[in-house]
Amino acid sequence: MSNMDAQPSQSLLIIDDHPIYREALVERLTQEFQPQGIEVLGASSAAEGLEILDQGHKQWIILLDILMPGLSGVASIKVFKTKHNVAHVIAVSGLDENAWEPRAVAAGATLFLSKNNTSDRIIGKIKSLLDSSPSWKALPRDAEPQEYRLTQRQLEVLQLIAMGHPNKVIADYLDIKEQTIKIHINQIFKELRVFNRTQAVLKAQKSHLLTTNSPPISESI
Repeated sequence: MSNMDAQPSQSLLIIDDHPIYREALVERLTQEFQPQGIEVLGASSAAEGLEILDQGHKQWIILLDILMPGLSGVASIKVFKTKHNVAHVIAVSGLDENAWEPRAVAAGATLFLSKNNTSDRIIGKIKSLLDSSPSWKALPRDAEPQEYRLTQRQLEVLQLIAMGHPNKVIADYLDIKEQTIKIHINQIFKELRVFNRTQAVLKAQKSHLLTTNSPPISESI
């Protein structure tokens, strides 16, 4: 296998300035994911996390505390989303979930998780991303970039829209709030430069953004 075709190793990075929480979560996730060959690391700041991302040929899921000294909040999410080797950013915080989940998702986070969640629930969310995300599959270095920059979660929402599901069903399926689905859809419309779901699906089909098992939609709708 050539280096071009090599699949990047899968890794999790927990960025949190509270050492007890960070170290406990690193230990718990290591127990869960190390047998699968998934490395788990911790960083005490966004700056330290960015340094780690630049080391080696890896694809990362980031668990990011969005309330830290220095770079934090939605700004930190946006910075990590610009990194080519970051598959997902999971925003983690003790802040009010109803107030901050829409902001985190709008900034590019795949999920928002409250620190009140158990480690088992966090593990379940990570597993769902690992199982569903083709982002772990390495693309050839000379692959053409996609015309549209949609996150993996936005592509999942778009796929479910193409299958004819309403927002509530999509929210239930992805286990996130319906309001968050609306934010994703608004971002999809903005990126694809369309005004409704039918136009979005038509453009997605023409741009090959959907999987082959997505049902076709008629131009006459």
